[in-house]
Amino acid sequence: MAKRPPVIVDTAGRPLRTPAQAHYEAAKLTRRTSGWHTRATGPNREIRADLHKLRDRHRDLARNNPWVRKAIAAIVHNTIGHGVRAQWSTPEVQQRWSAWFESTAIDADGHHNGYGLQALILRTVVESGECLIRRRPRRPRDGLPLPLQIQVLEPDFLDTAKHEELANGGIIRQGVEFDRLGRRVAYWLYPEHPGDAVRGVPGQSKRYGAEAFLHVYRLDRPGQVRGVPWGTGAMLRARMLDDYQDAQLERQRLAACYVAFVRDTELPADAAPLDDYELLDRLEPGAIELLPAGKDVSFASPPQPEDDERFTNQTLRAIAADYGIPFEVLTGDLSEVNFSSARMGQQEFARAIDVWRWQLLAPQAWDPIARWFAAALALDGLAPAGEPRWSAPARTLVDPSREIPALRTAIRAGLISLPEAIRQAGYDPETLARDQAAYLDVLDRLGVRFDSDAREGRVG
Repeated sequence: MAKRPPVIVDTAGRPLRTPAQAHYEAAKLTRRTSGWHTRATGPNREIRADLHKLRDRHRDLARNNPWVRKAIAAIVHNTIGHGVRAQWSTPEVQQRWSAWFESTAIDADGHHNGYGLQALILRTVVESGECLIRRRPRRPRDGLPLPLQIQVLEPDFLDTAKHEELANGGIIRQGVEFDRLGRRVAYWLYPEHPGDAVRGVPGQSKRYGAEAFLHVYRLDRPGQVRGVPWGTGAMLRARMLDDYQDAQLERQRLAACYVAFVRDTELPADAAPLDDYELLDRLEPGAIELLPAGKDVSFASPPQPEDDERFTNQTLRAIAADYGIPFEVLTGDLSEVNFSSARMGQQEFARAIDVWRWQLLAPQAWDPIARWFAAALALDGLAPAGEPRWSAPARTLVDPSREIPALRTAIRAGLISLPEAIRQAGYDPETLARDQAAYLDVLDRLGVRFDSDAREGRVG
């Protein structure tokens, strides 16, 4: 007797359609979908179960897999570059910001300036899924440009096991505490990194107010509390491709080992083999092995893909797509690129970079750090007017001879302002104007004129 499909009911107990009766092909229970197992889990339950394993495996790939290392580096280098600059409205504030942000005094660990911290934060988010930024107030007598430092922490400090409901109506989810209204109020952190604990255990986690921390991560689902490493859909492919290429390298190395096997044909075939003979277990170039009676050597011939290069490239395209970077950026292979395709690929990558900059890093890291700076500066009696404007590094032009005239035409047509075009080039319009004016005065004194100077009545 055929087994009847299960009856699916809603929360009120009313029967719904069975998978076999579903209107959507992908929702039907058929032979093609019999191995497709899914679970209706929320974002935090699935992350809580898999976070540590995902993070550890992705870090292993980041250390040992060249493609994952390149993908992470490409995201960081293209998004941050030499640094995303803040432009404050008043020169006094700008000077204080530069003295603090552009020196290693900003870093509680003393290694990076602000631009280096930007790169470190994004790399941690991509590699580990999330990053913690801690505000560390300092004393005026510490001799810093500003009594404030920034400390970047890996997400391992968060006590993921801290997951409970509180008597006051709040809740702790994977080390992040919320009040009864759903606002973040605290983080439960270990006193030291669990992977660096001297005695092997990190100790008991402690509660720290959320006002002193920033939690930076990519939200893939509404209500998601913790972040997961990027490229989760490509991790298995990257690992298997690495194993495959290692096997191919070993195969080629063995193929380069010319080994001769000599068999004594005068001995009878049924001669007893030598009991104390040890067959060669390591191939070396130029080796000659004498085989006694009863011994033979054969080599396995594993099947090879018909088109190894195409197979590898298709796998690399899948890896690049999951990280959100072009195949050419991941591999450096520009053999099939012309101006139009390079331009289109770069535009798509530029849109992804804009999302990472202005929808992830700016609201979760850069703007809050600027507010911390403004609060610390207000203690000195200097209150900034508003928040800064951020200027990202200029993108590299594919063909300047075509793109610069197009940009000049857009400015003259009023489609883009000159200051905005300057900001897109990675410069501060006011700083550039002052530098240009000062340099033109120098040229006037020296009686020199360049083609870039279009002013009337100039010397020369």
